Amino acid sequence: MSQKTIDIIVKIVKIGLFILPALSLIVAGNFFANMFLPGVGDLFFPFITGKNFFFRIVVEILFALWAIAAIFDKKYRPRTSPIFWAVLAIVGVLTLSTIFGENPYRSFWSNYERMEGLVTHLHLLAYFIILICMFKNETDWRRFFYSSIAVSFIITAYSYLQFMGKLEIHQSSDRLDATLGNSTYLAIFLIFNIFLAAYFLFKPARQLARLAVGQAGGEQRIWIRSILAFVIIMEIPVVFFTATRGAILGLLGGTALFTLLKVWLEGDRRSKILSGGVIGVVLTLLGAFFVLKNTDFINKNYVLKRFTDISLKEQTIKSRFTIWGMALEGFKEHPILGWGSENFNLVFNKYYKPQLWPQEPWFDRAHNVIFDWLIHGGILGLLAYLGVFILSLYTLWKKQQDKLAKAIFTALFAAYFFHNLFVFDNLTSYFMFFAILGFIHFLEIKSLPQMDSSKSASPFQYIAVVIVSVAVIFSLYFVNIKPLLASEALLNALKDMAVSAQNVDVILGDFDKVFEYKTFGNGEAREQFSSYASNAITFDISNDLKIKIIQKAISEMERQIVDNPKDARSYLFLSALYLKGGKIDDALKILDKAQELSPKKQQIFFLMADILISKGDNKKAFEVLKEAYDFAPAYGEAAKNMALVAILNNQSDYAEEVLMKTFGKKIIKDQNLLTAYARAGNFQKVRDIWLLFIEKEPQNAQYRVNLAATFMQLGERQNAIKELQKAIEINPQFKEQGEQFIEEIKAGRNP
Repeated sequence: MSQKTIDIIVKIVKIGLFILPALSLIVAGNFFANMFLPGVGDLFFPFITGKNFFFRIVVEILFALWAIAAIFDKKYRPRTSPIFWAVLAIVGVLTLSTIFGENPYRSFWSNYERMEGLVTHLHLLAYFIILICMFKNETDWRRFFYSSIAVSFIITAYSYLQFMGKLEIHQSSDRLDATLGNSTYLAIFLIFNIFLAAYFLFKPARQLARLAVGQAGGEQRIWIRSILAFVIIMEIPVVFFTATRGAILGLLGGTALFTLLKVWLEGDRRSKILSGGVIGVVLTLLGAFFVLKNTDFINKNYVLKRFTDISLKEQTIKSRFTIWGMALEGFKEHPILGWGSENFNLVFNKYYKPQLWPQEPWFDRAHNVIFDWLIHGGILGLLAYLGVFILSLYTLWKKQQDKLAKAIFTALFAAYFFHNLFVFDNLTSYFMFFAILGFIHFLEIKSLPQMDSSKSASPFQYIAVVIVSVAVIFSLYFVNIKPLLASEALLNALKDMAVSAQNVDVILGDFDKVFEYKTFGNGEAREQFSSYASNAITFDISNDLKIKIIQKAISEMERQIVDNPKDARSYLFLSALYLKGGKIDDALKILDKAQELSPKKQQIFFLMADILISKGDNKKAFEVLKEAYDFAPAYGEAAKNMALVAILNNQSDYAEEVLMKTFGKKIIKDQNLLTAYARAGNFQKVRDIWLLFIEKEPQNAQYRVNLAATFMQLGERQNAIKELQKAIEINPQFKEQGEQFIEEIKAGRNP
């Protein structure tokens, strides 16, 4: 292959790398997705899938082009360094943990919600290799990082539009999330770019001049610095408005550390003034916060209020410690290679603590980088991950003359690591992290002599090109195109469910399209279809169609259990479907297996009690719910279920005792409890609960009619008439029917 052709390939790869930071702008179906992923429509989990598919497709294409260049010109082959081996070690350990883990398929592919797994780490490794092989000078790196900073500023502008109410905030009502869809993702992404902007802002003018090859510097340097300073000034408030406490504290701490290191390394008067000023501002802000923390100014600010809530008694923090303890138990079970990537859900189920009831019922991350890596890759995985930081810092401090790089990237790593003690990584943070690792690798090897270009070509090289090309085409289809199409099909099914759920043939056809692709998205599709099947029981359709839907859902969830035999969640879905389909014994049998996998999960006990009640075994249901209630008596749902089954077992006094202990009153506004009292023939309690409903919604005519029916059960015919008259006043359309009821009652008959 000619050198000219190789040079063209190298230019194409570099252009692709400069475009790659745009992945953070992509949300499936938005303007940027249409620009960078033309022809791709809306996707399931659009904030995650759009970015990941774009990253994977571009990386695979660039990797193939890089491989071709490297095959014919050895100067584009990787130069090793401690960082290179550390990155390789991470992927190596994850590969082993995937092979020997609890669910190799899930560990490799992940799912649409996360799109991580080994497949993403292989792409990150490829991305890292392309960076360190293609960027041979600081100009390349500057252009790449400037591209990232430019993208971050677009995202910052988007965030300000959210803040001003011009654009929708996706995750919550007030925490900015921009095109990342998650405030924590946005915060750490901006922190990376703030430190990068600071690196180029504080670079001495002579170094900037070297970066801008062929340019005199002067005005150009002033322009660059002005833009970078503006970016930093604009992005810091956005980090604050994400209300991500770990990121904000990490940014403050990282900034203070940077200024201290800069003084220590440079020691000049300017650095001392800068350091003193920054640390003074940080200390002043912290002092003002503690002085004013009980004032309305703090308590009415949603960001500052989150910091005043920090305590060991706060529910989020208590839950974190509980989950970390569960992760530690899981690590003890598989200490060397862990459970495999993406398998924390199995640990969460097995070691579930009932006191977690105020949190969401299913966790797939420990929300702590230490414990997540212990589960993903065991002690070897954690050591490999920490090794990347250690070797990067070693490279900076032992082998680098760039004092600014030492200060900036040490502070950045500190902020990033602190942030990850409370959350977890995602593609955008990994993307930035691996780029920084690549740059530090470059700083180490840039002084080494360049390898000579290889001018000769052999048939084996062309054979290698063919192999690489075929492999990438294969990967593009099976790793990207198929799951992308499946994601589109799944979202299309959900859209049809929203507008025409009772058009059964259309919905079944939609899901069949998803399942036919046979991708890692089948698991999430089966859960969505199971939810649809459960709701279909209430549809105004024939029983034959209802049976058809239930049978299809059961068949798919049975396949899901074959694919995920250790996931209690799948068994719970299947048991609920068996119950809907009248297969009560099968439902109980499946729940027994679910309980083996998650012995203290209250939802399993609740469903088991429902099944027992449907069988008429109220006594056994009482025993099951008593065990669930005793796990966490403060759990409102457990208390209501306990009271319900107590009522069915003619233990109304105990039901009142349970409700009093949890809710502070003997009766509460709850439809299920009302139904239980009615089944037990205690219409005095039914009346009292209907009065609570009416107290909450006095203009609800149907509640009045229901209360009238209850009065009839109690023999209070005049009170029944009064409630029907009130119902007529509220809803004149009920007048004719209501008056007929009243006439029947006055005539001594029951309408």
